[in-house]
Formats: sequence, structure tokens, C-alpha cells
Amino acid sequence: MKSGPSGFTRCRLVVDRQVAVTSIIDQRQSGTRLMNVAYSTYGMRSDRIKKKAHNYIISDSLAVGHVSCSELQQEGHELFTVIRKEHGTVDATAMEKAITEFTDAVSTSRQCTASHA
Repeated sequence: MKSGPSGFTRCRLVVDRQVAVTSIIDQRQSGTRLMNVAYSTYGMRSDRIKKKAHNYIISDSLAVGHVSCSELQQEGHELFTVIRKEHGTVDATAMEKAITEFTDAVSTSRQCTASHA
């Protein structure tokens, strides 16, 4: 199931009639910091962080990434990705793999390669 307002895309994976995983592409104004997106918007707690990198913050149930775009579709904006496990937790290595692959895929999508609208 896919939904979201302009600049925000949310997809939910439903298993046995329950949302299992949510993925989000979130467009923000340029200069928005990864930590602000992770902590204030998505409620990641600093005591739950398993790994921090330049473009990722990962816990055992939530991962947030910053997308590197060659040419962002909307000038003056940046993209962030989110993977959220809705029930329970998984290994941080699995969350890292999910967010890096998702973020890499978004970086080659039309949102990151299209000319300015």
C-alpha cells in the first residue's frame, strides 16, 4: 500500500493483515540534518542507536538515511529515507542492509535524476 502527501511517499508491507514494515521517502528543505529527521520527526531515541554513519542512523527497529542525488527533481530540497519495522525488532545488521539498499535505490530514481520541475 502506497500513500503520502506531495514530497512524502510511504509504502507499507502488510503481512497477515498487519503492517510489518513501513518505508518512507521524505523530501525536506536543503540544510535539514539527518539527526533532526531521525530524532524529532521519527522519534528515534539516542539510547537505541546501534550505528551512526555519515548518511545513516540505525536502531534495531528504525533506520533513517540521507539520499545523495545527482540532480534533485525539486531544487532547494533534499531526500531522506526511512525503514521502520512495525512490530518487534530485528538485527541492526539487517536494518543497515535494508536502509542502505533502499537509499541507494532512491538515489537512482527519477526523484534524484530528473531535471528541476
